[in-house]
Amino acid sequence: MRARTRTLTGVLAAAALVAAGCNPTPDEGGGEDQKTKTQSGSISYEAADNQGPAKPVDGASRGGTLTVMQPADFEHLDPARNYVNVQQVAGGMLYRALNGYKEDGTGKLLLVGDLATNPGKDVDGDCKVWEFTLRDGVKYEDGTPVSSKDVAHGLARSFAANLNEGPHYIQQWLYPGGAYNATYKGPYDGGKPVPDGVTTPDDRTIRFTFPQPHCDLPYAAALPTSAPVPAAKDTRANYDLRPFSSGPYRVKSYQRDVSLELERNPNWDPATDPIRNAYPDAIRMTFGLEQAQIAERLVADGPADQAALSWSDVPPSVLPRTTGAGVADRVVRGPTQYNWVLSINTQRVTDLNVRRALNYAVDKDALLKVLGGQAAGSPATTLMSPTTAGFVPYDVFNAPVTGDKARTAELLAGKRPKLVLAHSSLELRTQQAEALRKNLTDMGFDIVMKPIDNSSYYDEVGRKDNPYDLYLTGWGSDWPTGSTVIPPVYDGRDIVAEGNQNLSYLNESSVSAEIDRVRTLPAAEQDAGWMALDRMIMEKHAPVVPCYYDATYELHGSKVGNAFLSDAFGIISLNGIYVKK
Repeated sequence: MRARTRTLTGVLAAAALVAAGCNPTPDEGGGEDQKTKTQSGSISYEAADNQGPAKPVDGASRGGTLTVMQPADFEHLDPARNYVNVQQVAGGMLYRALNGYKEDGTGKLLLVGDLATNPGKDVDGDCKVWEFTLRDGVKYEDGTPVSSKDVAHGLARSFAANLNEGPHYIQQWLYPGGAYNATYKGPYDGGKPVPDGVTTPDDRTIRFTFPQPHCDLPYAAALPTSAPVPAAKDTRANYDLRPFSSGPYRVKSYQRDVSLELERNPNWDPATDPIRNAYPDAIRMTFGLEQAQIAERLVADGPADQAALSWSDVPPSVLPRTTGAGVADRVVRGPTQYNWVLSINTQRVTDLNVRRALNYAVDKDALLKVLGGQAAGSPATTLMSPTTAGFVPYDVFNAPVTGDKARTAELLAGKRPKLVLAHSSLELRTQQAEALRKNLTDMGFDIVMKPIDNSSYYDEVGRKDNPYDLYLTGWGSDWPTGSTVIPPVYDGRDIVAEGNQNLSYLNESSVSAEIDRVRTLPAAEQDAGWMALDRMIMEKHAPVVPCYYDATYELHGSKVGNAFLSDAFGIISLNGIYVKK
């Protein structure tokens, strides 16, 4: 899963959420060090866990308007294209996937059926055939019932070349061994209504049949890919602007780059929903504000902003003002599953020594200081986050966090590479890119900066023929195993024209072969296999510079109740949030 950017064969999964060491930067007013936190999750088939309504929140009441203030609009709300955490949390108010997570801020994740009655039936006990039964009484905003055929259509349309920015797990499992949409290209223009391996025996049943076992399927079914899209309401590329609601809210108005207004879906029945309380009467998302402006308003806690929050981190200029009485208790902070790397476009930067030189050159400390130092995270040396199951720290380059100029010069051997650095147009991302430009210029590179509008950043760098050499990207596990990091981000067989997740465009047969080998290992051995492959990729190919393990530091107004950090998404959850009277 992109950032704003569990042992799956059993019932319990655990991973440590830590802000790893590596000489952390000084805390620029962000308070105490990030604490080690244990994240635990399980798949529950218990009837009480899978039945609605969601457990009431103590002290919560229905009513009010919640405001979410954001610097930039979403790239996508279409469930087929939704793969950034802030978009997924917003999308979860509009549509329901087959499965979802119940959580309460304690670190415990419980995977249950959302649209489905439970997390899915392993029909033959070999993880190849999975069946889901939809709940009775789930309706769209117009009162029509949600059908299994709508879930199948929602998945089918995600194969279309222009709707492919979202998760690809189920698609790749249905069509393994290469680009997932090389054979089946979706239901449009004469294509089959559904992909091979997907059947809907009746309106409440959907069945997936995979060529190989996939015991992870219950987790993959919690992603937006499994959200229903009725064919009659499918507006293809325009679906981004008006997803048809199966969740507790529907789109009232959407003015791109300005605001998104959500109102209640009158046909949402809380008795069918074990996950969402949907306490606010309305949710208003505003776009286009600077991060410092948002933070200043939330610190001030004026009447208009008391029922507001932001998913953007408090910037360094405001951090010192968040530690006092009346503000500190409104901070939501903690390490997340995301790892930020400087992706190197290996199609353009083909010299391995240049890529290795970049790993010695980058000043990770400077990148973090722009965002707030220790409050923003800690320096990284690996591809996977410490939250990933089986994580073992390593450092191939052993460079100081501020860089190693002598070793960089040795690898460059008199060359001065000219590289194009793309960056988001957001103020702090621009400042971060400028810090990186100065750093790399001093280290012996010529850097040309190219801004990209934040609302299309991942779309642009996700184009195979993009004209950029370097760009910061964030990725976190969709569930805490290496199978949700290494294959989607570093398997070259899945590179397509647009919508790529492999943003370094690494395409090495040895990596792909090892991915296939690790996938065949016994479950107890796979975590170590992914970790070994993590290291091998860095040692032999250096497709990225690991920069920092992410932490979040968000703020909300005094009338926002039950605001906690979602361990599934790394930002404030909306499922149980309410507006205080």
